[in-house]
Amino acid sequence: MASWAIFGARLLLWIPLLSSLPCIANASYLDSLSPLQREVFDYGMSALDVNFAGGPDSLLFDGISDSIRYSAWYAVGLLARNEGDDVDVASGMLKKVVANQFTNPSKVWYGTFRDTLETPDPQEGVFNPTIYGSYDPNRALFVGTAMIIIMEEFQDLLEPDLVDLMKESMYIAAVGDGYRNGGINNDNLYPVYSNPWFMRVMAATYVGNMMQDDNMTHWGNVWAEQGIAEFDRYDKLNEFNSATYAGVTLYALSLWGYMPKNSTIVTRAADMIKKTWEHIGMFYNPTLHTLGGPWDRAYGYDMRSYLGILGIQIAGLIGGIKDKSAPLPVPLVGSNHFADAAIMPMLPITSKFHDPYVSSSVLSSLKSLSSSSSSIEGHTYFTQAVSPPYDSLSFPRNYTSYTGPGLSVGGVQVDEAKVGGPSLNPSQFQPAQVLWATGNIGGGGREEVGWILHYPSSSVINASASPTSLTVSYPPSQAFPGPNATVISNSMSFLFSGIKGVSLGNDFLMNGTAELPGLKLTVGGSVVNAVNEGKGNRTFVYGEEDLNNFLFYNLTWFFERSELEEIPEVRFEFEKL
Repeated sequence: MASWAIFGARLLLWIPLLSSLPCIANASYLDSLSPLQREVFDYGMSALDVNFAGGPDSLLFDGISDSIRYSAWYAVGLLARNEGDDVDVASGMLKKVVANQFTNPSKVWYGTFRDTLETPDPQEGVFNPTIYGSYDPNRALFVGTAMIIIMEEFQDLLEPDLVDLMKESMYIAAVGDGYRNGGINNDNLYPVYSNPWFMRVMAATYVGNMMQDDNMTHWGNVWAEQGIAEFDRYDKLNEFNSATYAGVTLYALSLWGYMPKNSTIVTRAADMIKKTWEHIGMFYNPTLHTLGGPWDRAYGYDMRSYLGILGIQIAGLIGGIKDKSAPLPVPLVGSNHFADAAIMPMLPITSKFHDPYVSSSVLSSLKSLSSSSSSIEGHTYFTQAVSPPYDSLSFPRNYTSYTGPGLSVGGVQVDEAKVGGPSLNPSQFQPAQVLWATGNIGGGGREEVGWILHYPSSSVINASASPTSLTVSYPPSQAFPGPNATVISNSMSFLFSGIKGVSLGNDFLMNGTAELPGLKLTVGGSVVNAVNEGKGNRTFVYGEEDLNNFLFYNLTWFFERSELEEIPEVRFEFEKL
């Protein structure tokens, strides 16, 4: 396959460190961090230490098994801390990580790493080769970028043989990443897949220079140009407004400080960090301590009930760990999506290439609400993004949101060929949501957040948000005419959770109104009216399934499209109590 031969033969020539910043002696390395970033580092390492059995032959436990990827991240923290046997333990981990790399160049998973020590090689009939199943090519990038940090900051702590082993591994990982093309082998690595795309840019740029592989360096610059071009369409990440993946992409971009000065990504990374945070500042609600929606990809909905990497970065910028106001779960250990806490030691290390580009106005918006007019508290926001080939360039996604005291509302207008947003995953794509302060006090003495989500069953959605309403409709497609030009779905589902101390009955919203802790609701629209007229039915159930490990009430209206005289629509109006 032509894509397998992107990079040429390896040159066995090591070159000096790339960073222009001096390497600080490890005895005082952590003293070089800002006080808030040191707080993040220490908090993260104390949590990870709990999940580590100890000893040079152990790996980090991610809650399910010993993890190759997360052990590579933890090793960075151990080297930065450099206390006791930290260096020996990190060295043992890194040797095991390298030993669990796939190194058969005839396989599409060449260069990536096993998930765990028990993970077998992908093989037909036993562990069928499936991307993001039996192998995950992104794991090569997560591990490879961690090794970049080690090479630049802590190489002097490692034995030369281990350094050479890691360089060889980094090169294999970068070559294997060159096998990848969006649309081939079921791979979705297009430039709009922001988080692995910019990690691949950094890996190819750095490793190409390290190994003096001009072809790899060339592709690092080409991929940077492609990623930047997609970003520049609307000055934002295509993988938009995600508490996990915006965090990963910002991590990737912060590696620019380790890249050769003449590389393409160095010319724009800082600007992209700045602009990404400007959008985050418009969606983040400091009165709820979480990122408001809608979300292109989400593993949770209240950042204090699951770990989002962006929450770690916010804590590094404005604090909040000590007083528990940070957008992080309390307790951290054992929290939903806790495994990603392994990145906590790495983010403070690269913060010197990140934090200076977060503007003072954004920092203010992370701490307190801004208002867009004198007539409302809080602010409304409109923006756009597009992710070809999943979106037509002529029909970008249109986002609307309201961020106010104790309330966040968001919706997106999307016209795509398949259900599930740009990631084709309806369990992660959240096109419409309401978050509100319930008034209940939970763990750590913090006010809890309730949420209402629309679970999509159509590839064409028009969801719009205002300070007092959320409207969701399923119009015909304009971007992809043909089978999708008419509404295929015959149901609309809304999920309710975070509601404690109240047991909702089957008659919830049956008469069109209801009160939840902290929120009064009214519902209407063509779908609701049709069901009320006997042209469909509704179900209201709790706990039949979970969404990203969260349980919920599921209110679903079923209808026959032929019975509707209007576009299918559900409209919620609400009032904070």
